[in-house]
This record gives sequence, C-alpha cells and structure tokens, in this order.
Amino acid sequence: MLKIASVTAVEMRFPFSRIYGEGRVPKELLAPAAHFQRIKRTGQAATLVVVTDQDGVKGFGECFGLPSPGPNRAIIDDVIAPALAGATIASPEEAIEEFHQFFLALGNSRGAAMEALAGLDIALWDLLSKRAEKPLAEMLGGKVEPVPVYASPVPFLADPNDSAAKALDFLEQGYTAVKLKIGRGAATDAMHIRALREAMPVGTPLMLDANCSYDRDGALALLDAIAPYDISWLEEPVEPEDFDTLRMLCERAPCPIGSGENDFTLSAFERLTDLGITYLQPNVTRALGVTGMRRLDALARRTGTRVALHGVGTSIGVSTALHCCAGLEHLTLFERNHLINPMRDDVGVALTVDRSGHILPPSGHGHGGTPTQAAAREILDPAIQQALQEIVRSEVESAQ
Repeated sequence: MLKIASVTAVEMRFPFSRIYGEGRVPKELLAPAAHFQRIKRTGQAATLVVVTDQDGVKGFGECFGLPSPGPNRAIIDDVIAPALAGATIASPEEAIEEFHQFFLALGNSRGAAMEALAGLDIALWDLLSKRAEKPLAEMLGGKVEPVPVYASPVPFLADPNDSAAKALDFLEQGYTAVKLKIGRGAATDAMHIRALREAMPVGTPLMLDANCSYDRDGALALLDAIAPYDISWLEEPVEPEDFDTLRMLCERAPCPIGSGENDFTLSAFERLTDLGITYLQPNVTRALGVTGMRRLDALARRTGTRVALHGVGTSIGVSTALHCCAGLEHLTLFERNHLINPMRDDVGVALTVDRSGHILPPSGHGHGGTPTQAAAREILDPAIQQALQEIVRSEVESAQ
C-alpha cells in the first residue's frame, strides 16, 4: 500500500536560444520534422511530477511537454493533487484507472489529461520501487540489462549527402540502426533515402519517420518511391486518426508500418493492431506511463505485434522507458533521440550507447533518472530552480 502525502507538478522548459542566442538557432532544430514548419520547435519542455508518501519518500515522473507543459501541470495541480493528498492506494494501476475513467467520462481520452496520468503513474512506480529497494526493471519482472536502441533523428538537410553524413556519424558512435526524418514529397524523400543507403553498410536497418505529413495520395506515392530501399518501417505516414488510409497502407506497403506516439490508451493501440500496424510506438510519458507499458506488453503477447518505444523526453522519461524495455518481455527496442536536450543529457544520468547498439538503464532503486540538484541548477531557469530546489533536496541528500 502507498500512503500519499502530496503530489506536486513543475513546468520545465529549456529554449534552444539559451545555447545559440536569439535569432541564431539552426533551422534543423526549429523545424526538425514535417509538422514544425510554420509553428517552430523553440526548445524542450516537460512537466515534472513528484509524489511524496507519508514517510517522505519521493517518486519522480514526467509528462510529455509539447506544445506546452502548462495544461498537464494545471490538471495535476487542480484535479489530481487534491484528490490524492492523504489517500492510500493499493497500486499505481488502481490510482491511474480511477482517474482514467473520470477523464474518459469527460471526453478527455487524448492529450493533456492522459499525459498528466502518465507522469503520475511514472512517479508512483518510481516511489513503489524505492519503497521495495529495487530497480524499476526488477519490479516489472526483468532485470537491469542492456536495451537495444536505434538513433534518431537523421535530420532532413538541404543536401542529401549531408543527411547521409549525419547517419554515418551515428553508426560511428556505436548505433547499428538509424531513423531518417522525411515528409517533403515522395521524390525528394527518395533522394535522401537513396543517399543514406549508398553511404551506409549494406544491411544497416533504416527506419523512416514522416510525422503525419502525407495525405492518402501522397502516402501511396511514397510507398512506390521507397520500395527499392529495404526500409525497416515507415512511421506515421498520415495523421493518427485517418484509419481508412492507415489500413490501406498496411495492406499495400513494401515495409512494415509503425504508429502510436500520438496515442494514449490501450483501446487506441488495440485499434492500431486491428488496422494492421506492425510496430506500436508508444511514448511512456503519454500512454499511461509504466502501467500503460505493461498493458501494451500484454497486447503484444496476445497479438504478436512489436513494441518499439518512442524516445523523446528528459532523463526521467528516457530512463523509465529503458527500464520498461529491460523489464517487459515484448518491449524490445527503444529510440535514442538526439535532438539537443540538456534536461536529458546534462543531468548526471549516464545513457551511453555501446558498440553493439545497446544502452544500459540507470542503476539504483526506481527508474534512476532523477536529475541532481546541481545539474538542475545549471540547466533550468531561475524560477524553475526555486520550485525544484526543495523537491529534490531530500533525494540528493539521501544519495550522498
């Protein structure tokens, strides 16, 4: 049983301009995917969730932060925190399911409400694991062992040869598979794909991510354009709710189709399997957290569908995802995202790929992804530092 004293949420933001200066952020960062054209990607964001039990032990979670961390932070503060303060819960899943049904009854089956629940669930599992003095992977029935990963994104640069050079950089770092951003038209996409195929060793797995950039006709043209290039999967060719087109593409594609980073519930992923999707690609900070990953593991066991976790987030989300891959049998691959994110990389959490394309999840109890106070002070804005200082202090002191 977990006796909850409090639940706290803190918005975390890191603008790219802090590194490059105003007006000097590289174009490939401002528009890293097809849907960031008019609306630019100005930085990284997430919501930190902290659950404290009556003994003062803290669990840390993360909510997906785009396009803004404000909505899920408000839901945690206004709805979830008052309801859980002083409550006793039997398990994270019990708490999540009660809130889940509440939000579904209000029509909130997607977006900020589900992201808030994901962050809460991660924090509860982190707390539960710390109380049991076990790594999260062991709590899930596995052990802390290396997880196979692939590198992304190979950016879509103006010159296809420059895109190919970025792919080779990843291979030199130890990755054995890469994913290319596409979505600029079938013919243009094919030029970049061909450049990567000609540059990389024969047989290197190559995934494609269209980020929902095509309509039906464009997606069908894309299938013809990529057919010669031995693609491991084509990810999100059309918008997530264009179910008729997704089914058609699954039937006609020369490669597997992947989808799921913009889905939130088990029923949504069950629909994807019914459509013929081969790779489910959930985000642990959106799709009901660790509890959601356990449900998807069971779905994969029943259906034979593959689960390859989406890889964005801070050190908390990434560490949690790696532990889920290590702890759950059918979550077998993780996306190691390389967009600049100091909230993931500069926080004292070692996430280093080895020469065989694997990463070892952080050790210790829980998910092990909590940033140190010193690291948070270096990378976060002063207002966030102040809010975070008291929250993380006990964690730092206990680790010293």
